[in-house]
Amino acid sequence: MALVGTPLHFEPAIRPGQTLSVHDISGAVRVRVGTRLAIDARRTADRSDPSAVIVRVETNADGVAVCVRYPPDAARGCNEHTRGANDNDTQVDFDITVPAGVAVAAADVNGSVDVVAAGSTRGTSVNGDVRIDAPDVTEATTVNGAVRIYLRGRGTSSLRASSVNGRIVVSLPPGGGAIVDAKTLNGEVNGAGLNVQHATFGIGTSASGTIGNGERHLDLSSINGSITVERS
Repeated sequence: MALVGTPLHFEPAIRPGQTLSVHDISGAVRVRVGTRLAIDARRTADRSDPSAVIVRVETNADGVAVCVRYPPDAARGCNEHTRGANDNDTQVDFDITVPAGVAVAAADVNGSVDVVAAGSTRGTSVNGDVRIDAPDVTEATTVNGAVRIYLRGRGTSSLRASSVNGRIVVSLPPGGGAIVDAKTLNGEVNGAGLNVQHATFGIGTSASGTIGNGERHLDLSSINGSITVERS
């Protein structure tokens, strides 16, 4: 039977133009648009005491930082180095709402990152899928997992997306454009208007080109996975 810690709920103040930063170690991070910043965290474990794992919520000049701290580092702040989970199997799943105009930076080690936001967004994982639906996405990376990005706005920020073991799909908004540089070692690159080149000797596929008005730059790379750029 799974052990369940007391559910945690926080509603720290945050202003448009500030950033919500979330750093999880094991568990899923889910963010959606809401009228206020509300952070719900659920701690579960098979053998460890989930209540010994601390979720820290800290206010700083840039906005709000959220992080997970395992014993014996439970007292350390979000900007301090820790030793990770330390053989503690507690998983912390986040369900967060964030108001429009607030930037989101979500990171995970073992778990998925799924963000729907109305501000600038970046998301990273080591072992997990990364999915972002936002008007302005600057980074989406994982080692083991897929990357799925829906660009909703006519922004100009550059986007870097990468995976070692997983596919990458980027959807541009209607009428939107991009300058694309994409490469994969084991996989295909797909996108109307792209100049796709296969390695003459060995393996590898790369592609470059301009889609529409080329208003933003996409730097896309995968080792083992296909890359697709499409319009929504």
